[in-house]
Amino acid sequence: MVFKISGTITDFSLWDDVFHQKATAFYNKHRVYPNIVLASTETYRKIDLYAQMHPDRLVSQEDNGTIETSSHPYEGLSCFVGPGYTLEFCQNEKLSVGKFTLVYDETPDFGGEPVEDEAPQAPYVYKASA
Repeated sequence: MVFKISGTITDFSLWDDVFHQKATAFYNKHRVYPNIVLASTETYRKIDLYAQMHPDRLVSQEDNGTIETSSHPYEGLSCFVGPGYTLEFCQNEKLSVGKFTLVYDETPDFGGEPVEDEAPQAPYVYKASA
């Protein structure tokens, strides 16, 4: 079972709010949260730039420390954690800058449809504010 919904980030300083609003709309429509977000490398670069402006929300999956307190080097984000859901970052270079697709895939394999390429595994996640 696969569900999809598309969205656009017009102001990258609000990217996390846009993801959360779209994930909530996705849940309201499908009664399940998405588990994958597809976007281009350039979109992820912009997201990462703005994410670093909130270092307290960048948390290492290895030791649960923030980007400022963890002993692990920061090499980018692997996912976005919202209240009750996690969006794994995966690439789709066909999407233009700012465009993204939220996907719920019951059995994601990260090697074929609907995910074109798995994003590089980074040990850091971005936790949404409460």
